[in-house]
Amino acid sequence: MSEPLSRPLSPQDLASATRFARLNLPGDRAALVRETLESVYGLLDRLDTLELGENPPATAFDARWE
Repeated sequence: MSEPLSRPLSPQDLASATRFARLNLPGDRAALVRETLESVYGLLDRLDTLELGENPPATAFDARWE
């Protein structure tokens, strides 16, 4: 696992994400949120590298009690 655990996120990407989420993000918090999002996106990217073998991941779940 030599791949980095983060995906670079530009200030413009962060601004776009906060507008989409209707968040009013103060400037002093932007660096912390950006760093956290980079780590989360990096971990999600890591999932693409996993070998699933012959069984695809389950994409649906039926929670009905029968």
